[in-house]
Amino acid sequence: MKTNKSEKIYKKAVEIIPRGASSSLRGYPFYKPHPIFIDRGSGSKIYDVDGNGYIDYLCAFGAIILGHCNPTVTKAVKNQIEKGTMFGTVNELEVKVAERIKKMVPHVEMIRFCCSGTEATMTALRIARGYTGKDKIIKFEGHYHGHHDYALISYQPAPHDCGSKIAPNKIRVGYGIPESVLQSILVLPWNDLDVIEKVVKRKSDEIAGIITEPIMGNGGMIFPKKNYLKGLREIADEYDILLIFDEVWSGFRLARGGAAEYFGVKPDISTFAKAMANGYPIAAFGGKKEIMDNLGTGKIFHGGTYAANPLCLAAAHATLKELDKDGIYEKFYRLGKKLVEGLQEAAEHAKQEIYIPGFAGFYNLFFTNKREFKDWRDIAQSVDNEKYEKWVWEMYKRGIYHSTPDSFERVNLTMAHTEEDINKTINAAEEAFKAIE
Repeated sequence: MKTNKSEKIYKKAVEIIPRGASSSLRGYPFYKPHPIFIDRGSGSKIYDVDGNGYIDYLCAFGAIILGHCNPTVTKAVKNQIEKGTMFGTVNELEVKVAERIKKMVPHVEMIRFCCSGTEATMTALRIARGYTGKDKIIKFEGHYHGHHDYALISYQPAPHDCGSKIAPNKIRVGYGIPESVLQSILVLPWNDLDVIEKVVKRKSDEIAGIITEPIMGNGGMIFPKKNYLKGLREIADEYDILLIFDEVWSGFRLARGGAAEYFGVKPDISTFAKAMANGYPIAAFGGKKEIMDNLGTGKIFHGGTYAANPLCLAAAHATLKELDKDGIYEKFYRLGKKLVEGLQEAAEHAKQEIYIPGFAGFYNLFFTNKREFKDWRDIAQSVDNEKYEKWVWEMYKRGIYHSTPDSFERVNLTMAHTEEDINKTINAAEEAFKAIE
């Protein structure tokens, strides 16, 4: 696989863009010796600047759900471009998309739009504090909620730095996060109802909200224990705390109604982004009317120049209409199941020990002899990331973009992936498993 052009562009990039990329997760050292510069995409495929083609499983970190350049979404966006991209006013699409989300996710009674998952979770925390009159937020080790200060705490911390489970250390992700912010966050291990109940009993008069990924998707695809989310709901109800589901990646991907539908637990506030517009930069947050109405009265503020811009709303409207069609998720689940089972068989043939936690439309692949993880501390000490990095580059060489070289980054499918794609991926995987023996 030749990547001469990617290397040349990256040398220019590092001179004018920190780390050569506009996200710290896209450049060196995550990609060694340099990232691959992608030029275009179509359906389930992407193509780099050197002309190499790949079956794509990064899928813009899960934002691409229908496939690259989906014709229906592209047509809707083109039509909107001809009408105008931004006005700084209200527009009818805002209402139509809100109605569609409410239809697909019925517990979301009112909704507002913004531009990124980071904005959505940041505002959800503000709403929790404003509505309850309390200041502190519980978040969990290993959970990712964007790059605002309240979220960049104890995301993938080194296990030896975590401290006790009942009172974990609060680990900043880099410099620049004030001590005052740390004091407003309570960090706890996930999947342990006993710990959270003990903490909430002591500090319930200070705690405004509990924010959680319903599935720990950015720290190893760890599913909640049976009745764990139900337990969080009960604790939140008992102590006058808002339960926030961060569905930025799971919304409209795990199921039509997201994780709330899949697990049968209704949060007070939900956040959405990624799959809701097939890659266009839009996000949303919503919940119970009595809570969201505080934005309408002005008690809690939210705004933004680019919020609910008609260009991205057009993409969201077209995407959600497609995802609301009968039978579309069934094919998605079937192909995902075939891929996961095929990868497991390929590893067995190559005598590699792997574990694939996840679901049909998304998963992780770990080189490990363990078969179950309950929280971040458990998984962080148990997987061979260096081996995964070698394997992923072998997959790149074989035309499979199996997410990033970081084994904790999710692998995603789209509705555009085919049986042929899955078969090619499984065959390439077995070759790659054997190549790293």
